[in-house]
Order: sequence, then structure tokens, then C-alpha cells
Amino acid sequence: MPAKDPDPVAKDLEGSGVTHAARQPVTSLYIHVPFCLSKCLYCDFYSITDCTNEWIGRWQRGIILELERIAGEAASHKVCTAPLRTVYFGGGTPSVLPHQVIGSLIERARALFSFEASCDITLEANPESYNSEKKAGSLGSLVAAGINRVSFGMQSSSNAILSRLGRRHTAADAEFAIAAASRAGFEHIAVDLMTGLPGQTLENILETLDMVRSLPVDHVSSYALCIAEGTPFDFLFRASPELFPQDGLEREMTYQVTASLKSQGFEHYEISNFAKPGARSRHNLTYWEADPYMAAGPAAASYMGGVRRCNPASLEQWLARTEDAGEGPFGMTSIEERVDEASARIETMVLGLRLLDGVTRSRFKERHGIDYDQVFGDRLRSLQGRGLLVCEKACIRLTEKGFDFADLVARELL
Repeated sequence: MPAKDPDPVAKDLEGSGVTHAARQPVTSLYIHVPFCLSKCLYCDFYSITDCTNEWIGRWQRGIILELERIAGEAASHKVCTAPLRTVYFGGGTPSVLPHQVIGSLIERARALFSFEASCDITLEANPESYNSEKKAGSLGSLVAAGINRVSFGMQSSSNAILSRLGRRHTAADAEFAIAAASRAGFEHIAVDLMTGLPGQTLENILETLDMVRSLPVDHVSSYALCIAEGTPFDFLFRASPELFPQDGLEREMTYQVTASLKSQGFEHYEISNFAKPGARSRHNLTYWEADPYMAAGPAAASYMGGVRRCNPASLEQWLARTEDAGEGPFGMTSIEERVDEASARIETMVLGLRLLDGVTRSRFKERHGIDYDQVFGDRLRSLQGRGLLVCEKACIRLTEKGFDFADLVARELL
């Protein structure tokens, strides 16, 4: 498809006011898979349960067209695409896709953008997708297609809690699928856990952590339940808040997760993430380091050329926009924010403080041409005085107390 004339956004980005992120090559790709067999009761991500071959085929063609348009129109929008370092299939439930569909998208992305030799390619999966020998037998085809990291939504080892969440798998399914993935040869195997769930106890958490200890996983993400407006859990919480753990208990659950995973050899490298040596999620580090990324699919968000865009949270609307010659991945109507230098400085600090390594003085100055003390000095000193930040000569990072109040720290720096 021929490139369009530069739009006003691209023109705004020319000159000395261009942010660091806007000048960087885009080396990460997120693909949103909107298909789920059923909707979990806490989830507010965009997904549909119509997983027919017709809809999957239309979505696949839309993804290919969107990637082709990004590649074809990038230069005229002052966006440089370089060999990709990371590709991430998120959802939804990407593991409901036929494996030949996943393989075809990887090959098309490789042809359009090329991949680094060590490209980290992640597939989110639900355990029930691979809970039998017959289903698990196809895992090798994913490895052959280039997927080297699989991330399972395990959430808990309690079957009662899994049922309460609306999950379709059991603890035995998770154990089977993870063992099968290990045999299939994935380089990295990750699991997601949740705390603060209705009816969850500290004993449940300890049992789940014991299960993790027995599994061949090298990355764990542990998230406290966030009750999203309009979800079934939102209505449950309004009607029966006593079913959910109090803040003190939820915090103790988080402490137990951290202590146990550290004892198992995991490095706590981001507020909610733990990895064995060499197993950090390179794709998610792109977000926390405030670097650019491209995205494809309904509801997918991108950050290219210093501009944040978000696709419609509707398969039909996204397809229509992708096929519209005047819109597509660089369309004006998808713009959510044009990130100026002042906003970029805040993002570098707020997102970077999620990492336990914090924000280094040299990195901030390289990105923004100024010392962070000159931008945030009084606020940093105030947060340090309240025991929420450690301000060292070379870097700034959250204290242990600061982890509990990370949202407050972020608000203070806005």
C-alpha cells in the first residue's frame, strides 16, 4: 500500500523538540487476540466468545493488513522500524488460535520488519488449552514457529477459587500443561498468580507457592485483584465486600509471594514480576522503560513517533478502520496522546520506578538532557523524607515501604 502524506502529528515531531522515545526505532510488537472460550468474572480486557473459523480468519487478515500498513506508512510518519526484539501475543486467549494461524503471523511480521536473532516471542496461554496428551502434542509446532516464551494464566492452585473466578482449568490442568510445555522445549515458561481474590486465604497462597516451587517455571507475575467497573466482580464486591480479603491480609499475601519466590531463586525485578536469572520479560521491559512499541488488533495500544494511539475495542470497528485508506495504524482518530517532553520525563520516572533497579541518573539525562533533580528535586526529597524513595548518587528507587505506596509515589510525581 502506498505511503500517505505526512500528517500534522509527524510534522509536529520534527525539530529539536522531539522526545527521546519518538526518535528511537520501534523494536517491539504487541498483537491482541480477542478470542476467549468464556469471560472470566474479573476481566475487563476486550474479548469475544465467538471463536468461529470465520471470525478468526477475518481477524487474521486484519492483523496482516495492519502490519503491512505499519511497515508501508512508517517512514512518512517519522517512525523507524528496526529488527524486532520482542513479539507478544496477548489477549483474550491466544492459545485458542490454530497454531498455523500463529505461525503465519510470525512469518509475516518477520518478513515485514525482520527479527533479531534473539527475538523474545511470547504467547499467553490458558492451561486448559494443553491439558491432555492430544492437545499438548501440538506445543512443539509453536516452538518450531519461533515462540520461545509461553505464559500461563494459572492464577491459583485452589480449584474452588479457580471456579469462583470463572476459570476453565483446574490445578491439575495447569501442572499438566506446564510440564508439557517444558518437554516441548520452550526457553521460558511463565505463570500469572493473583492475590486478593474472594474467599482466598493465606493458606491458599502458600499452597499455590508450593505448587510453583514444583513446576519448571522461570518467570512469575503476581497481581493483586483490581476490581474493574461493570464486571461481575464489581457487582459482587458492592453486594458482599466481606467476601474479599481486607487490605492487611492482601498485603500479607503479597509479602508471602515475594519471600517465597526469592527463596526459590527468583529475582524481584519489577513490582509485580519475578524472574530466574536471564528470564526477565523483555517485552514488558519495553513498557516500563518508556520505549516505543507497535501494536495490532482490536483494543491494541501503540506508542510510535511520540504518539499514543489505541484501536477500537470492537472487532468490526477495528477491521473497518484498518481497511480505511484514510485511517489505519497512523490515523488521526486513534490518537490518545501526543507525548511532549514534559510528559516524557514523568513517564521515564513513574514507569522506571516500577523496576527495582529504579531510574539511573545517567539514563534520565541521556533521554532528556537534564538531571532529574532539576525536574523533580523537591518532590523526590519529600518522598525520600517519608521513607518511600532511596535517592542515591547514581539512581533513585522505591524503598520496601515505597512498594506498598507505589501509586501514591506516582501521583506525587505527575
